[in-house]
Amino acid sequence: MSEAPHDPMNPNASGNAQAKTGGTAKGTSEAAVPDFIDVHRGKELTETSAIALAYSKPVQWVVIAGPVGSGKTTLLTSLYELFQWGCVENHLFAESLTLPALEERCHLSRMISDIPEPDTARTPYDPPTYLHLKVCSSTTKRSCKDLLFTDVSGEMFEYASNSTEACKELKFLRRASHFVMLLDSEKALRFEKRWVMVEGARTLLRSCFDSGMLRRDCVIHIVWSKFDYFVEAGDKQEHKEFRDEVMTRFQSDFESRTRHLQFREVASRPTKAPNLGFAKGVGILLNQWVTVCPRVRSMKLSAGFSGSRESELFGQRHFETAKKS
Repeated sequence: MSEAPHDPMNPNASGNAQAKTGGTAKGTSEAAVPDFIDVHRGKELTETSAIALAYSKPVQWVVIAGPVGSGKTTLLTSLYELFQWGCVENHLFAESLTLPALEERCHLSRMISDIPEPDTARTPYDPPTYLHLKVCSSTTKRSCKDLLFTDVSGEMFEYASNSTEACKELKFLRRASHFVMLLDSEKALRFEKRWVMVEGARTLLRSCFDSGMLRRDCVIHIVWSKFDYFVEAGDKQEHKEFRDEVMTRFQSDFESRTRHLQFREVASRPTKAPNLGFAKGVGILLNQWVTVCPRVRSMKLSAGFSGSRESELFGQRHFETAKKS
């Protein structure tokens, strides 16, 4: 009787297929043919699977935070769909361990879904899962980076903003290389909601730092999502002054708590201003996630030579020549 294949990314999964089939039959030299071949399912990575991947190779952990409907999943799916057309900011798609999961999230934005307007399914309030992308430089094909994105519901972040104890339950924050805080431009145009939305984002980010879950070297991106709403409204002077005031408040609160505080504007699916082009600003974010590696530092090693062996003297000459070049 055959069994369901285990997840190769899950270190707690069952043993390999060879062990299940009993190995080589007694008295024969030919190995038994396994009943199945282990293949990754391609669905979302669990916490255990994501950590196992991070242990096997360097990864960039990207946390995308924001309330329900702020565009977290849409940002990720638009990035994935950009790669369907080719190079994105000098980066090429290499692979994804969660390809079916990404395709599933893109379905409602495609014509085959038969819905009148592109949409993205809401992320359910479930334990954290992760989506994976591997990208390579278009100029140096060997330079590749693995990215792990959180796939977390907005309700979970709203709950975490209520107290530092609740925030400590989001263990993935401690691993974050980049933290993306989305500000909803659609709500920013509604006077009765704009400051409620902004203060909610500041409260969440403050809770993440106060709880000790975000490290000082984590890159903080404050991103205006759905920026096409501002463009459709004419992006008046009053709108620009409002965004400047928001930037000033975030700088006042957090510049002393992080080494990297950046402000961006994206329109992942600009239905209100199609002239912006698909996934406006998303490629710039990708470039930051790939090239800015806050936890990777040069070791600045210096060589020490004290012997008289020819091999040591050769090493000393080689080191001195390298320093001059």
